[in-house]
Amino acid sequence: MLSLFVNADILTLDPGQPRARCLLVRDGRVEKVLEERPTGLGRGVQVVDCAGGAIVPGFHDCHMHLTATGLVHGPHNLGDCRSLSELLGRVADLARSDALVYAGNFDESRLTEGRAPTRRELDTAGSGKPVLLSRVDGHSCVANTAALDALGIDLGRPEVERDAAGEPTGRLIGQLSYAAQYDYVKLLPVSTHRRADRIAAQAALGAGITTLHNVIEGDASYEELAEIYIDNAVLPVRVISKSCTTSVPKVKRLGGRIFGGDIFVDGSIGSRTAALSDDYRDGRGRGLLYLDWRDLADLFHEAAESGLSPGVHAIGDQAIEQALTAWEEVARRRGSLEGLRPSIDHFEIARPDHIRRAAALGVFLSMQPAFDYLWGAPGGMYEQRLGLERAQAMNRLGSALRAGCVLCAGSDSPVTPLSALLGIHAAVNHYQAGERLDVQSALRAYTADAARLAFLEDQCGVLAEGKLADFVVLDKAPDRVPPEAIKDIRVQMTVVEGELRYRAA
Repeated sequence: MLSLFVNADILTLDPGQPRARCLLVRDGRVEKVLEERPTGLGRGVQVVDCAGGAIVPGFHDCHMHLTATGLVHGPHNLGDCRSLSELLGRVADLARSDALVYAGNFDESRLTEGRAPTRRELDTAGSGKPVLLSRVDGHSCVANTAALDALGIDLGRPEVERDAAGEPTGRLIGQLSYAAQYDYVKLLPVSTHRRADRIAAQAALGAGITTLHNVIEGDASYEELAEIYIDNAVLPVRVISKSCTTSVPKVKRLGGRIFGGDIFVDGSIGSRTAALSDDYRDGRGRGLLYLDWRDLADLFHEAAESGLSPGVHAIGDQAIEQALTAWEEVARRRGSLEGLRPSIDHFEIARPDHIRRAAALGVFLSMQPAFDYLWGAPGGMYEQRLGLERAQAMNRLGSALRAGCVLCAGSDSPVTPLSALLGIHAAVNHYQAGERLDVQSALRAYTADAARLAFLEDQCGVLAEGKLADFVVLDKAPDRVPPEAIKDIRVQMTVVEGELRYRAA
């Protein structure tokens, strides 16, 4: 099939031909990138008028959670709640129709009361039904009595928060929180999971995303993971399934060259479980460290011997230190990390030496610029948790690029909205001027450089002859609007392998 996309402002990201006006597509691949509309193509060509819009390579999201994104869509997404009464009212509405109430994205720092709902409050709102709410970062949750009973939670465990009177509040942290959320979601029918995947895939296409990394948390059986991988493969968006198992033989059976993304070295800042070298400003302790460098070095070396590249979740400076020390040990054993593309995902509280060491090792940085947009403002959650000095030295996008790191970007959806344009906007408008990216670099983090993480640079990421025809038509080019307007750009069409899979109404 031959298609011609005309009347467009095309940003190819190909240094040999950075801009063009027309795109000729044959059988799913770019045949020609043209300055003018060609003649003599015959009647069989399908002509698509882009109405003066901009074409850019299809966006990649290098770290998101497909099923969770679909499960917390619509009323199950509590991110817009600004008071406890509003949140509890939403839970009560859900309890009228859902046998098990599961919702997510609540953020107590955005509620007027400044706290999470309690077990007793959810008991009342849930009308006796089990209720579990996942915090926006996914690293803690709150459950009511019926949910805790259904999960068989031992309320004597230290990961169960208690109030001043010694009563469990329903809030769970650390490994217990992960296990509780995993087990609770498994109580939902498989059909609900697969429907959620389809909802998320359609949302990705609507956001111009043509390739996404589905980070599958936990460590399910091979059979369960294989079923997820197979289901992911037939979705309308290209899905790179990444199990977070630490079993290298299992990864080899599942296939692919990269895995992980959320092999947890620590937790999150919002839940005060990211592993820090200094205390949290607004709470006790320095977070939780789940793996040290020795554990990681053994896993990394075993993976490297099989030609596999894992990605680990490391937010706090202590966690980042463990991951880098482990990769340095593997590089020492092997001589280098050549042929591998390991990643550290999030990389939020990185010291300058961490950035230099990551660049020297060739470790890819899979970062989420929208974190800074949502929580990096003066007085925002980062400053509340860490204080001004540490909050101003986070999400160092510009420093990473200047040091020579390969920066790949994603949303961590449903933690932040499934939107590459919001991420590009956040990167260009970083709260710290020295960490801002230019539009071209921000685009590359979601396209050409993102493709490199998945060993796909020969297939996609730029628009050039022979590449897959993955692209998005925007109403405006990101480099032709004021920086503060990038988030307002609209997706008009999304094309995957030459097939139009989304068109705005």
